[in-house]
Amino acid sequence: MALNLTLDFPIELSVARELTFAGDEVRLAGQIDYPVTSRTPNGFPLLFILHHAGCNTREDYRHIAEAALESDYAVFRWDKRGTGRSGGGARGSSVQDAVNAYTTALEQPGINRKHIIIAAFGAGTALLGSAFGLFARTQLPCGVLLVANMLDAEAVLAIDAPLQIIASDEAHFPAHEYAEAVCAAHNKAYKQHGAAYHIAHDVDQVLKYADGNPDLDARDAIRAWLERV
Repeated sequence: MALNLTLDFPIELSVARELTFAGDEVRLAGQIDYPVTSRTPNGFPLLFILHHAGCNTREDYRHIAEAALESDYAVFRWDKRGTGRSGGGARGSSVQDAVNAYTTALEQPGINRKHIIIAAFGAGTALLGSAFGLFARTQLPCGVLLVANMLDAEAVLAIDAPLQIIASDEAHFPAHEYAEAVCAAHNKAYKQHGAAYHIAHDVDQVLKYADGNPDLDARDAIRAWLERV
C-alpha cells in the first residue's frame, strides 16, 4: 500500500506523516519522517525520540532527526502533553504517554521493528532508566542514545542494549569522569553490547548552543554511531 506522505523538511531529506494518538487520558500529536531513499526489503530502521522535560516540542529535535534521516533512518518525533499540538491535562502518566508514543511509532508502515533506536534527552534519560522494561516489553531496542544523561553507574544498568552517551561539560559534574564511569559500569555488566561516550561543549540538553544553533560535532557523532549500529 502506498504511503500518503507530505513534504516536511525544507531540504529534501524526508517525507513526513502527521499522527494523532492516545496518551494516558490525553490526545497526543506527532509525526514520522521517512528518508527519501528506496525502502529496504525489511523496512527502515527507526529512531524514536524521548524528550527532555519542559516546554520543548518535536521541532526542537529537528537537527537530530536530520542526522538520522541522512543515515537512512526513519524518525518518530512527538509533542509531550501540554506542548505543540498535543492536548493538556493534569490526569494521566507521562511515562504511559511515552510508552504509548513508542507503541504508535512501532505500528507505522515501512518500519523494521528489529532495528529500533531510542534517543533519550535530559529528563527523558531518567524516564527511560526507570521504565526501560515497559519499552522493552513492547520492543527491545537494538541501541539506546542518552543525551545529557541523568543515569548514574547503577541506574544505567537497567538499560540492556548497546549504549552511546553524549555528555555535556556544562553539567554539574565532571563530564569525562561521569560518562567514563557510567560506560565502564555498563560495559562490565553487558560485555556483549558496548558502551561509549562523546563530550559536547557548551550546549543544552538538546545539543544546542545559547544562540539556538546545534552542535555539529555532536550531531556527527550521533550519525556515525547510528551507522555503526
